[in-house]
Amino acid sequence: MERLRKINYKGKEIIYADYRDCKEAEMISITQKHRDLILMEKNESLFVANYERTYGSAAYMNAAKDFTLQTRSYVKKGAFLGITGPKVFLLKGITFFIDVSFKAFETEQEAYEFLVSN
Repeated sequence: MERLRKINYKGKEIIYADYRDCKEAEMISITQKHRDLILMEKNESLFVANYERTYGSAAYMNAAKDFTLQTRSYVKKGAFLGITGPKVFLLKGITFFIDVSFKAFETEQEAYEFLVSN
């Protein structure tokens, strides 16, 4: 299964990062590959990250913070799936302090619509 792929939705390119059922090491690897892709292309970027059935360990959260800080000048918006309960409030706090446009959604359709909206 390809964990990092590009899709086209309503004429916009979106990077889909599939973390479903991943353990810490694989989550970190996907995040680093995603970061490297964005930094290599140096274009405006949109992404969906699917975290269903995962756990964000401290090591992974450090990798995610690194991703966000290094790519923030290219990433216009990010949408998250599988972020529920208290994790939603954690995401809101992170996005406020780092000043990025990341939001959690219940469905892929909602996530895609957010990404392509102005």
